[in-house]
Amino acid sequence: MVKHTSIIVCILLGLFSVISCSKENSQERGTIDVPAGSDCLVTGIVPCDPVTGKGYGSFYIILGNDDKPTKSELFDSTSGSSYYKTDIVYKGDSMEVGDNGFFILDQERRITEFNTYEIAGDPGSDKFKYTYQYDAEGYLKNKSWYIHSVSAEIPSFVYTYTWLNGNLVKVEATEAAGARRTALAAELEYDFSYTVNNFIYCFPEANELAPFILSVNVGKKSKNLLTKIVVKTFNASGDVMGTYTTSYENYKFSSDGNITELYADGDAVDGMLIVDGLTKFKYQCK
Repeated sequence: MVKHTSIIVCILLGLFSVISCSKENSQERGTIDVPAGSDCLVTGIVPCDPVTGKGYGSFYIILGNDDKPTKSELFDSTSGSSYYKTDIVYKGDSMEVGDNGFFILDQERRITEFNTYEIAGDPGSDKFKYTYQYDAEGYLKNKSWYIHSVSAEIPSFVYTYTWLNGNLVKVEATEAAGARRTALAAELEYDFSYTVNNFIYCFPEANELAPFILSVNVGKKSKNLLTKIVVKTFNASGDVMGTYTTSYENYKFSSDGNITELYADGDAVDGMLIVDGLTKFKYQCK
């Protein structure tokens, strides 16, 4: 099975089922900070009550030296507890993410490999390995997914990313061997009248990266305003098994052009920590 909802997305969906007037955690208390400057990095994603504007919780990272993330956490304001958190430790060319496994980085600090388990932190579950390749311009070109119980040498699925005018417009997942059937296809649409600053990655299928999407460097990001994602999955006969559509609208910007909030409508997207309704964003700027 190629497409499955990540645990982080499931938790974020759960946060939307409860509206609370309880005191907010310091990570999302009050209004979202308006970023100042053009050299900024998203450090927090906050799903919010669309009526009051208050956050249900906060998925955030803490930056250390050289803007390297050192901690990632998903905090639930309604219960006052942490659903998920991990320290991020750098050793040579590796980036360890607690019990979730480790990434291998290249000289530009882009991820080139991710070693993890099917069930995070459970060494008794199947081992997964993902490898990432980039084109000459620095965009993600291919990804390979190795499932060790099937083969540690031959990937089970290969992903191809198509970029047009600086935007990711298509993702396809195909079997690496055998019939080489297409298992997943995603298309992304944009509003080309807006150029965005350093926003978040929009890899719709990348559920393995969802808990770390603010922490990892996966090459260049799309440069225009995302408006729609359509993901289709296919069965072994090539028939469409499921269609998942999400629209993004009502964007708000800071005076420096950083996206401060948006509304999403539709299905949860595995590789993005944005679910239905209002989402606000926190930044750290140089």
